[in-house]
Amino acid sequence: MKTPSVAVRSLVHASIRLLLISLIMLPVQLLAQDAPAQASNELQDVTFTPISGGRVQIRLKMAQQPDEPGSFSINRPARIAFDFFNTTNAMGNKTISVSEGAVENLSMIQAGNRTRVVLSLVKSVEYETHIDADGMTVTIGGLQQAVAADKGATRQRFATAPIKGHHKLQNIDFRRGPKGEGMVMITMSDPSVGIDITERPGEITVEFLDTETPQSLERRLDVIDFATPVKTVDAFTQGRNSRIVIAAEGDYKQLAYQAGSVFTINVQELKEIEKVREVDEFGYSGEGLSLNFKDIPVRSALQVIADFTGINFITSDDVEGNLTLKLKDVPWDQALDVILQTKGLAKRQDGNVIWVAPAEEIAAKEKQQLEATKTVAELEPLVSELIAINYAKAEDIAKLLKSVRAVSPGVESRAFSSISIDNLVTEKNSLLSPRGNVTVDERTNSILVQDTAGKIRDIKKLIARLDQPVRQVLIETRIVEANDDFSRTLGARFGITNRNRSLNLPGAPDTNLGDGVVTGRLENTEGIYNEDTYLVNEDGLMVDLPSPGLEGRRASSLAFTIFKIGATHLLALELSALEAEQKGKIIASPRLVTANQKEAFIEQGQERIFPPSGLSDRPTLVEAKLRLTVTPQITPENSIILDVLVEQDTFVSPADPTINTKRISTQVLLDNGETVVIGGVYQEEQKNDVIKTPFLGDLPFVGALFRERTREREKVELLIFLTPKILSSALDVS
Repeated sequence: MKTPSVAVRSLVHASIRLLLISLIMLPVQLLAQDAPAQASNELQDVTFTPISGGRVQIRLKMAQQPDEPGSFSINRPARIAFDFFNTTNAMGNKTISVSEGAVENLSMIQAGNRTRVVLSLVKSVEYETHIDADGMTVTIGGLQQAVAADKGATRQRFATAPIKGHHKLQNIDFRRGPKGEGMVMITMSDPSVGIDITERPGEITVEFLDTETPQSLERRLDVIDFATPVKTVDAFTQGRNSRIVIAAEGDYKQLAYQAGSVFTINVQELKEIEKVREVDEFGYSGEGLSLNFKDIPVRSALQVIADFTGINFITSDDVEGNLTLKLKDVPWDQALDVILQTKGLAKRQDGNVIWVAPAEEIAAKEKQQLEATKTVAELEPLVSELIAINYAKAEDIAKLLKSVRAVSPGVESRAFSSISIDNLVTEKNSLLSPRGNVTVDERTNSILVQDTAGKIRDIKKLIARLDQPVRQVLIETRIVEANDDFSRTLGARFGITNRNRSLNLPGAPDTNLGDGVVTGRLENTEGIYNEDTYLVNEDGLMVDLPSPGLEGRRASSLAFTIFKIGATHLLALELSALEAEQKGKIIASPRLVTANQKEAFIEQGQERIFPPSGLSDRPTLVEAKLRLTVTPQITPENSIILDVLVEQDTFVSPADPTINTKRISTQVLLDNGETVVIGGVYQEEQKNDVIKTPFLGDLPFVGALFRERTREREKVELLIFLTPKILSSALDVS
């Protein structure tokens, strides 16, 4: 059921108030439809007496003891109504001014052999009824009880016990409903137990009158683990009555109903949307209504709802039978559905009129209406019309028209129609009639429709809703890659050469045994005996561990050579070192615009051709690209759901076909213009390398001449930022 608009709800509320304030003016013929043949009781006199505590006692004197009357109450305006069946009104239809306590006046109306007594109150207060041998006594609470109700405490009689006697509680059970509600289920010895409900903030008290609580049931049920608004349920004896106290937390609403001997209190969490819209989980949004009828004709129950809502009811002649109804503070539209489902009835509403009839009768009449409408549609002349498509493709619109199941002209606008659209399948299975046709003109992006006038009107309404500009989204991406590199390398080259042309024996200075050479390697001694040249090269070095340089750059060095140290010695020494520090930041900012729910991508990169390698005799083509692929979806709240794929490839070096790949794929929900980091990578690498001559390289100070040392540290951080923006006429892309 749709939620009425503000204007409709205001009109209904005003109608309710005017109708209930002037309840004595109800048309007698409407109430007389369900009148039995003859009344068996008579309302003879009405008196009222103020009593202590601001209460008012109203005495209804009758010819004999009445049956339990049907009753209903509302809060806006505050009214209590009693319906006495098979009872005439000997006092006549009139209103008596009371003006005592919470009671303003009392009205009596007779329709057929049913008499209704209506109490108009200043505010909703507690009341009690008592059946006497010659009538009924109604005790209305004082205004101080109305103040307590305003502060959050309300008390109402849910049901009264028409049969005096002793009753008993048989079982108390608790269950968690499918919607997370707490359900306290009390099984009674018989369904005629009188029940009072008092509700205060955080507490619901249910009192069963003249009812015994077995000792086995006098306990506390701790139901906090069920995750419902109900926390505890206490059951105990209070005088001659049984009392059950339900403790609840948070914002909640309670629904009480009785089926046979089982009485149920349903405590549901009040969600935020329910606080605003006042619509319960089953879709009911009517004003709250309390009903208490025993063996009442169905027509009379429907008339009570008609009186409450101000809606006109048309009832079929086949609506008959009686029912017993006990509902506490339920929406009136839910109460109506309960009545209809109980008796196998159905309803159709057209504006301010509700038609109630057996479901079979409604289905038969609708079938006749559909058949008549179909006959008219088959004979209606065809017309042609050219419809221009502005934003969509004409071919797509034409396919859509041919794929939608058809509804006969005028059927969808009939309020009494309940036939499902899926049951109305035409020969062509299209929105067109069986004689209709659609043609596409691609040049002008238009469609030519040939069909009945009613069908063309429906098609134009549908196209007007479908042919709308698609919203667009701008996606901005920033890929930030920062690196911090540090490298240092140290090395040395060292060699000693000794040449003696006259090698003398020890103790014999004049002995000449020939030339002698001492050098780093034997290869360096070849071909130099008859020369005066001293070779200082790689073969003549004892230690050859220079700095290798960094990234193709030669290291800084310091070298010197000393000839003939002492007599014939040659010393060669070279120290080399290089230090490199690199700090860089690479920012890539791809951005693109795409339509709602349309995938788009943008890419930028380079291709390199590398010479053949290995077994292949063909050059290799390698691509390294930056690619952004995104699919946006705009939500009704103007948020954006993004399916994102970001790929970034880079070459390791100009001569190496190896590629470093960074890739992220995700889905995010963002507000319009919000920026989020969808991914990040932090990587740090440290390396220390030492190459040395054993033992000599470990000596202090001079050991540096016998080793090569390299130190490297590299830090890389990658962050990906994403910002979507919904484009409009007021938003500049730049």
